[in-house]
Amino acid sequence: MGLIIVAASLSAVATAATPNAGGGIAYYYGQVLFFSPDGKLPYGDTDAAVKREILDSGARIVETATQPGSSHGMRPKETITELKRRGETLVYDASDVGGTFSGTIVFRDPELKSWIYWMTFKAGGAMEGSGKLSPEGIKTEKHIFDGGRPMMLKGEFKVVSERVYKIHVNEMHPSRGVE
Repeated sequence: MGLIIVAASLSAVATAATPNAGGGIAYYYGQVLFFSPDGKLPYGDTDAAVKREILDSGARIVETATQPGSSHGMRPKETITELKRRGETLVYDASDVGGTFSGTIVFRDPELKSWIYWMTFKAGGAMEGSGKLSPEGIKTEKHIFDGGRPMMLKGEFKVVSERVYKIHVNEMHPSRGVE
């Protein structure tokens, strides 16, 4: 379910309450909700914990998204996504460490609070979407199309402390001896 991880990735951007576009680390926790392409029929949801690091005065953003394993007793799934700014623009190239997707994110403001993006998946298919950051957290909406199962995804993430983030990530791990 690589698409589920992608739904959590590319979700958070820094604010004044958390790190700003110049640098820092922010933590988020919430859910990704899955719907039919028209958004009317719910398919399900999953939890997600996101750590976002803004580096090199905003020239690089590294995001780690963690979600529960696909079944009880499975290790959580982690995706590391890196965004690299093109020169001094608000355009970033994005890809995950595993090479399963790549694309472009365009921020609408220098504070990196609003964005749109387009991604293609190595296995086929594409995703486009948008996101917006507020002091409370992040909301995203994405549409997956081409290849596979088309769907709409909505992400809702609240700003959390590093401690709360780590608690949620640890809860996603199965009990010892179960893996």
